[in-house]
Amino acid sequence: MTNTLLLNLFLAVIYMALTGDNSVLGFVVAFVIGFGILWIFGRKTGREQYPMRIARIFGFSLYFIKILIKASLEVMWEIITPGFRMTPRIIRYPIDGLTPTQVTTLANAITLTPGTLTVDINEESHFLYIHCMYAREREDAVAAINELRDKMLKGVFGQ
Repeated sequence: MTNTLLLNLFLAVIYMALTGDNSVLGFVVAFVIGFGILWIFGRKTGREQYPMRIARIFGFSLYFIKILIKASLEVMWEIITPGFRMTPRIIRYPIDGLTPTQVTTLANAITLTPGTLTVDINEESHFLYIHCMYAREREDAVAAINELRDKMLKGVFGQ
């Protein structure tokens, strides 16, 4: 994947050098053209589908931006309105079957989302301890984390 991405960037630089277009739009066009070339090459040779992997990562990025915006608005509303609507809770979340890289990625995605924080990773018992500002029902909070984990595994790790 990394080699193919570097090849895509290299093709984009070559295209930009040949056309003399050094703008951001020129780079985007060159990258898309290189992406198309690598997609056709991958289909003809039967190798890993580089465009599909990039599309999955892009899909996960859109999903993560959506939950990031939703959580940001929820925290913002809590700040600008009087009263206390939070239902804080610390959740023990199982991480069995995840590699250390997957656990780190999940923990970082949780921490990046406003209103949630990965407090601890217990590697011996295979649990994440997560603080949630809005976890009225534990099952709902766990379902939201499960959805994030599943989309991360599918989008980023291709599982």
